[in-house]
Amino acid sequence: MAPTLTTSVAQKQNLNLSLKLWLPMLQSSLQDLEKHLKNVSYENPFLEIKKPKEFYNNFMPQGTSGEFIESMAFYSESLNDVLTDQICPPNFPTPNSQKVAFEILCDINEEGYFDGNIEEIANTCGVYKEYVESIRQRFSMLEPSGVGALDLAESFLFQLDACDRKIDDELYNFIKKIIKDIAHLDKYAGHHRFEDAKDIIKYFNNPPAIDYINTNIQVIPDFFVEIGEDINIKINNAYYPDIEVKDPFSSKNESIKEKLKEARDLVNLLNLRKSTLYKIVLLIVEKQISFFVGGELKPFSMQELAQELGFAESTISRAVANKYIECNLGIFPLKHFFTNAVNNKDLSSSQIKSYIKNLVEYEDREEPLTDQDLLDSIQEKFSLKMVRRTITKYRKMLDIPSSKERKKLYKVENL
Repeated sequence: MAPTLTTSVAQKQNLNLSLKLWLPMLQSSLQDLEKHLKNVSYENPFLEIKKPKEFYNNFMPQGTSGEFIESMAFYSESLNDVLTDQICPPNFPTPNSQKVAFEILCDINEEGYFDGNIEEIANTCGVYKEYVESIRQRFSMLEPSGVGALDLAESFLFQLDACDRKIDDELYNFIKKIIKDIAHLDKYAGHHRFEDAKDIIKYFNNPPAIDYINTNIQVIPDFFVEIGEDINIKINNAYYPDIEVKDPFSSKNESIKEKLKEARDLVNLLNLRKSTLYKIVLLIVEKQISFFVGGELKPFSMQELAQELGFAESTISRAVANKYIECNLGIFPLKHFFTNAVNNKDLSSSQIKSYIKNLVEYEDREEPLTDQDLLDSIQEKFSLKMVRRTITKYRKMLDIPSSKERKKLYKVENL
């Protein structure tokens, strides 16, 4: 029994990897992974991050292409990097507050808004949801100002409190009133402080992380999927950096030993990222095999995937973020493969949307189909009961204008 126990303890120690290192690495896109690791290596003398040999074989033909030079561009800090550096005292003075803050960070989208679930984070961290919310509110003290907010109004309130311009109490309260009713800005135009308020608000960032949004993102697939007699899933190793751990001497200095352990942990974490994503992609492909051979997506949720793999749903959510696969149908984000069941049937919302798209594509342009027409066709086709507002929601998600707007567009096309 002793060897088994020793092995178990060792495994637990290996899995007890730094949360600060693991979460950003898991959530990073493949194109940002090397940048993230290099940023970590700048503070660790034992770490050296290199491009893999496969990268040079694939992307360095004779001569040096512009694409290669671009891929070797200097590192610029991402939103995740900037916020990670700020999750420390005094804003987050305790290990517990930092743990919760890192969980919140994983649910901050590219625009800087928080789109996670407070209750799930509370369960993951073993704290009350009120405590998680209080930690989220502390993001109002971080840069860029406004990040961590739930919506535009709260982001502006965060930015108002962080504003370094001179604002008297009257103006502060008036701006706050406007922000809370920002959709009806015009009704405050007659106020004697309206111009002053406008001068303040126009300098707020919308969205809060606008300076960090890359409008020309190169999508690099994490996996290549081929469906033949077998399912063939290949990891895109050409973009996975090599980590070298240098151990030139042995020291009893605790701070040096800690850095050396961090370097070794990083190697384990990179392998853990690969194996975790491989398991996720394999199960996605198995569950959605009909899609890969030309059919529709089946109902499949992140919760189901989490249960099958024994992960927390929050882990799956951040693991699939910013990840892509390439197959014979094109390049798709992993989030594309999760779709809800409709009316508890073996029918996904993706199938309904696809049917709506086909109906509109072949509709009579003189009399375009109304949402009620679409609803009637869907209920007849799939033998289910739905409400019209659901069809309207699906149509808007597909960026399909209303029947009246389509009729006008069709007339313009015929001019």
